[in-house]
Amino acid sequence: MKSKILLIVEGEKDEIRILGSESHGLLSLIGGDYEIVPFANPIYELYDAYVNGEYDDIVSYLRINKGLEIDSDILSKNAFSAIYLVFDYEPQDHKYSDRKIKELLSIFNNETELGKLYINYPMVEAYYHLKSLPDYEYNDRVVSLENLNGKNYKKLVNTSTCLRKNNITNINLCYIIMQNYIKAQRITNSNGQLIDHNKILNSQLSLKKERNEIYVLSTFPFIAIDYNYEKTMEKIKSKLKANYIKLENIKQPN
Repeated sequence: MKSKILLIVEGEKDEIRILGSESHGLLSLIGGDYEIVPFANPIYELYDAYVNGEYDDIVSYLRINKGLEIDSDILSKNAFSAIYLVFDYEPQDHKYSDRKIKELLSIFNNETELGKLYINYPMVEAYYHLKSLPDYEYNDRVVSLENLNGKNYKKLVNTSTCLRKNNITNINLCYIIMQNYIKAQRITNSNGQLIDHNKILNSQLSLKKERNEIYVLSTFPFIAIDYNYEKTMEKIKSKLKANYIKLENIKQPN
């Protein structure tokens, strides 16, 4: 089996910028040999194409429909050692349903098998939705689903973020990862190393039903934690120092 990592991302611009390179961005924590494939469609197109399609694995679908090239003598299921999928939640999409998003998470739940799905709530721009560093209000930050669309949310983030999208420093990256990691632990009421993405979704669906809101949460950074927990946490602790402890102390619900 090859040791190459496959990263399937929804968009062709923001996700690529967030991944960065081996010297900066999330790829600096992942490293290794990797292939990035933009899906260029919402997650519900993935559902239609893959779940309702005639493919045994996502790599076979990408080879036929997205131009993914691998050696002809390698089976699709053996081409990559790990597969990560990054998509937006986008409940405003006309193809959205609670059932579909639950089913996708249940299918793509293991990076060494069919792949592991990371959902950005409500979309990839949540990665930048920090108003300060550290941002002690982030744990409670929600977004209303009323009249939600990509343009409105992007404008909201652009007018409130303290980050420069084209210049995310190593310290910025550490804050982004840690703030979202702590928030996910809070949402799932867990202190474990691994984040339960099904629990996150269930919490989001409950909040959506009760208040027509969801928590702002970027799970994109969790790829680095899942891929190399020790390396990622060591870097975060060394960069954030005292603020790491301060952030740890606010992770439990009020």
